[in-house]
Amino acid sequence: MSRSPLISAAAVLIVPALPATAQTAAAPAVAPSANAELARLLSSARMWEAKNRADLARNALDKILTIEPQQPDALLLLAQIELRSNRPAEAQRILQRLRQHHPKHPATRELEDTYRIATQDKREMATVRMLARGGNEKEALERLHKLFPDGPPQGELGIDYYRILAGTDAGRPRAIAELRRQLAQRPDDARLALVLGDLLTDRPATRAEGLGLLYRLSQRTDADRKTALDIWRRTLYRVSDDPAYAVWFERYLQEVPDDDIARQTLAELEARREAHRRMLADPAYQARQRGLRQLERGNLAEAQAAFEQAMRTRGNDAEVVGGLGLVRLREGRHDEARALFSRALQLDPEQRNKWRSLLDTATFWGTIARARLAGTQGKPGEAETLARQALARQPDNADALVILADALVAQQREAEAETLLRQQLAGRMPDPGALRRLVTLLQNNGRGAEIDPLLAATEARLQTSPANAQTLRQLRAELLTRQADQLLAERRASPAIARLEEALRLTPDAPWTRYTLARAYRDLGLPALGRETMDEGLRLAPNADMRHASALYLNSVDDPDAAAALLAQIPEAERTEGMRELGGNLHAQQLLRQGRLALAAGRPDEARALLRQAAQATQADPQMLATVGREAIALGESDYGLGLVQQWLAAHPDAPAIGVRLRYGELLAAAGRDEALRAWLEDLRDRDMQSRGQRGAFEPAQRAALGDQALRLALRDTDRRLDDDDAAGALRVLAAVPAEQQQDPRWSLALADVRERQGDLDGAAAAARTVLARNPDDADARLTLARLAERGGRNDEALRIVREVLAGTAEDDIDTRLSAARRLTALRRESEAAAVVEPLRQRYPQRADIVVQQGRIAQSGGRFDDAASLYRRARTLEQADATAPMAGGTAAQRALQDLDARRDGQVATATLFSRKSGDSGISELSATEIPLYVRIPHGYTGHAFFHADTVLLDAGTLRMDASSAEEFGQIAARGSAGIASRGQSDKGVALAAGYAYNGAYDSWRADLGTTPLGFLQQSVVGGLRYRAELNRAAATIDVSRRAVTSSLISYAGAIDPASGERWGGVVRNGVTLGYSHDVGRGSVFATVGAGVLTGHNVRTNREFTVRAGFDWPLLQARHQRVTSGLVVNYWRHQQNLRYYTFGHGGYYSPQRYLSLSVPLEWTGRRGAWSWRLGGSAGWSDTYEKDMPFYPTRPDLQALSGNRTFGGGNGGGFSYTALAAVEYRFAPKWVAGMALQIDRSRDYAPNRAIAYLRYHFEPQRGPVPFPPEPVRPYSSY
Repeated sequence: MSRSPLISAAAVLIVPALPATAQTAAAPAVAPSANAELARLLSSARMWEAKNRADLARNALDKILTIEPQQPDALLLLAQIELRSNRPAEAQRILQRLRQHHPKHPATRELEDTYRIATQDKREMATVRMLARGGNEKEALERLHKLFPDGPPQGELGIDYYRILAGTDAGRPRAIAELRRQLAQRPDDARLALVLGDLLTDRPATRAEGLGLLYRLSQRTDADRKTALDIWRRTLYRVSDDPAYAVWFERYLQEVPDDDIARQTLAELEARREAHRRMLADPAYQARQRGLRQLERGNLAEAQAAFEQAMRTRGNDAEVVGGLGLVRLREGRHDEARALFSRALQLDPEQRNKWRSLLDTATFWGTIARARLAGTQGKPGEAETLARQALARQPDNADALVILADALVAQQREAEAETLLRQQLAGRMPDPGALRRLVTLLQNNGRGAEIDPLLAATEARLQTSPANAQTLRQLRAELLTRQADQLLAERRASPAIARLEEALRLTPDAPWTRYTLARAYRDLGLPALGRETMDEGLRLAPNADMRHASALYLNSVDDPDAAAALLAQIPEAERTEGMRELGGNLHAQQLLRQGRLALAAGRPDEARALLRQAAQATQADPQMLATVGREAIALGESDYGLGLVQQWLAAHPDAPAIGVRLRYGELLAAAGRDEALRAWLEDLRDRDMQSRGQRGAFEPAQRAALGDQALRLALRDTDRRLDDDDAAGALRVLAAVPAEQQQDPRWSLALADVRERQGDLDGAAAAARTVLARNPDDADARLTLARLAERGGRNDEALRIVREVLAGTAEDDIDTRLSAARRLTALRRESEAAAVVEPLRQRYPQRADIVVQQGRIAQSGGRFDDAASLYRRARTLEQADATAPMAGGTAAQRALQDLDARRDGQVATATLFSRKSGDSGISELSATEIPLYVRIPHGYTGHAFFHADTVLLDAGTLRMDASSAEEFGQIAARGSAGIASRGQSDKGVALAAGYAYNGAYDSWRADLGTTPLGFLQQSVVGGLRYRAELNRAAATIDVSRRAVTSSLISYAGAIDPASGERWGGVVRNGVTLGYSHDVGRGSVFATVGAGVLTGHNVRTNREFTVRAGFDWPLLQARHQRVTSGLVVNYWRHQQNLRYYTFGHGGYYSPQRYLSLSVPLEWTGRRGAWSWRLGGSAGWSDTYEKDMPFYPTRPDLQALSGNRTFGGGNGGGFSYTALAAVEYRFAPKWVAGMALQIDRSRDYAPNRAIAYLRYHFEPQRGPVPFPPEPVRPYSSY
């Protein structure tokens, strides 16, 4: 074999034995046989070197260097042998070879360090070893690091480095870890294993591991067996009295059977082991040991049980007696502990120091306990005496100093307490408890500015201890939390949250700081962020307190199931009374939910039973009792619900229970007992005044809650005044609210409502803007401005405001987004409103108010069936949530009632009297109509209706001897000779049927009927009317054929007494267009009509009419309105057919009619009554042309001598008066009556009606107004 391949093979062979840093320089692969030979030679050299046989090691290395003269590992080992043989010159030559051929090889660096330490730094290395052995660890480490600034050396020198490092407490773990790592890389390095085994046997925790390593080395042929056995034997002698090491003595004797001392020691250990086995089998001893273990773990109950068992047979065992004494000491039963320690001292005088120390401890802490108890019992003088006794024993005891300081503060000796606390804090190790007391003292005395300097002065000394540094962080966090609590009480959420977040950075595992911050987020409408805050706490510290705080938060955001699941993760043994109370609360909530479901399913008795179970489950929790009471009130059992809290308060007469009393006020409000609430709030105010400065006084948040209840009561009083249309009284209520509460936005918005009700839209807007001046982003105020803009006709402005509010509103701000959706719905932007509400419904499917708003959007858009379904679903959700109804029902109930009003079926009848003065038998008319009206609903959008109206007409007696007789029929042409006077009357029944459609934004009505069947002249009549809502405007078109009811002739027709011919029965065939538009608070309107009037033997006529005007509300309240305005009428007829001769129609038909009138009307309701009072005053100007007596019969006109009716100008002053009243005397029955008079020149009709209406379904809610008299078909 040539030399080159063998060298390459050797290089590859050495790679596995090199450190990892050298393996990248591996040569190409060569013959396996060469690799194996070189590896065997290198291993042999190392083995002989480890056995101190340098000669044999040299032989093996010479063979390697013959094959590969520059092999680095072989050169390194050879140089190390030369150094140990005190031949440094040879070693230096080998080092030069390595530097020349392998300058970056690890072997080169290792030899450089080894050579340096063996020559120039030999004395310094010896000093380091001496310092380490002498216990001067710090200096030894400093010098060692200076010797090896680039880190630990490699190889043999590295072993020495780690051996020295392990001799220091701080360096030992690092040294052992590094040696283990190196041994894992070089498992065949016996010298390395020997050093590690020696180190491991130095400590009890690693002794067994070290002995195992030494045992394995003793079995290896390449290791220094003698040294391994020496270390093994030396280790066993250190533990010669421990039976646990008997097995290692046995193994050692197998290796060194002639070691008599080891054999004798093993025999003694066996005897001890047997005695130990017998003792372990003793139940009393087992109980003693169990007691000691449980005591060490802090399980006092288990330790007590074990010690008491051991006492039965080992009553004289000092450890048992003393162990029981330790249990009593930790339980705080110091007198019993002292007695037990005294007895242990008698039983075991050899350990007198131990028992005397415990006796002194029990005596001292007994004194401390009595001092603390005296302080909590309100006996500060006694507490001071006992604390000073304790300090006499231990002058620097922090607990005694703190108790003494508390006692001094309780005696109003703050200056002494401050001096004492500052003296304690001036020491080298300040007590955190004393620091906390001093901070509290400064804060309570208004000296908060001194706190930060105090903490800064103390911080450096506390930082020396991790525990104290943590306490300091906790103290800073507590200070920040107290400041945050004050800010929250002042409703300054932003700076409060900033302090809470800073406190959480200092103490991220503080559960109650997290809880306070999470609630602050929740109160800002960010419950998800609050949940994230608590979830992060659970990840950081999943302990019982964190779970408790998280469960409380989840409960506060209405997620009791998640809260219960979290609480269930806390072991029963770790649960506090508060946790158990919360568990009862959650169980009660579960029962309440079941009750709501039972109620929603129509099982109210089951719901009441579950309610009572919930009350029983939470007797000790007054707040939950109040919640149960709230549910009872929603079920209609107000007395029971209020009684639950009343009974608790009666059972705890001495408890301030401010929170419970405030909850009771909420219950009174829910039960609608505002007068009782008024007295209750007055009592709470008295309690607040009397308790200020005392224990149990109102906290700022509670005082704010009291003010909030008073404000809400005032707002309800305001609403009641407005419901009664007493705006002035509402203003007086608001003015009586204290000035501080008038800063609340709700007060200003209530003022805006009152001013709006008064019609002062500008004043209402000004009130809303006062809110925005303080908070420009207040959504309620901005939406109020949007509503006012809409009321004022500025829809574009209103829409802009609503969109701006939505853009700045969080996705989970349900109330604001729903309010915006209501405004969009009112603005007829249903699609935008739906886009706002639908995401809320998906996120909160159980919210009834969201579903109600969906229903309103559907209703506004004309999807009435969908709206009904949504309202019913919302009602189910309200029942499941036990929503208490307000006046008029819950929101879903009111919405459904409003929708159901569209399906109002009814039967109505009336008696209608009217009289128009005139010439008897000619123009005079007395009419009686008895309409019968039936309306049958069809879905939510339409109804069919039917009329059967009995009509009686009486024009009086036509007397032939009257001069006016010639103005009737053909008498003027034919004469009245032989014609007797006759009564002029007729009767019949008008029949009609029709259908009316009423959609969201349009409606129409179609009808077909007859003039009264039985009349002399009968006609088919009917019409079609369509109305479209156009935002703030409306347009109508009416096409119809209607009877003209002005006179007997125009309505029923008549028979000419001179000829027997018939004429009359006029009908108008026409079309009318109408338009109205809201302008501000009022509206303008105009109608234009055109028609053709025809009748039997009546000249055809044409008319054109215009009516225009405006309405303006003078008073617009919930229960009454006063309106006025201006109305202009213009009529024009082609023919003047007002007369009663043959061919005339008997109806007023001027060629020009222009009138101007001012109406005034007052409508309102009160209780079951509604009314309408009105009238008008006007002026008119008219013109009528001359007309022949017989416009359709020239022959008759000629016979009459061509007589004519003279026309001319007319008009003048006119007025009308109207009074109507209606009364709902039963849920389905309504009765009413109305009177009306019209007065003008030549026209003075009177009308009266009494009517009765029956509704198919009971009518709910306030009575509608104005009254709606039954309308006969003739007036369509």
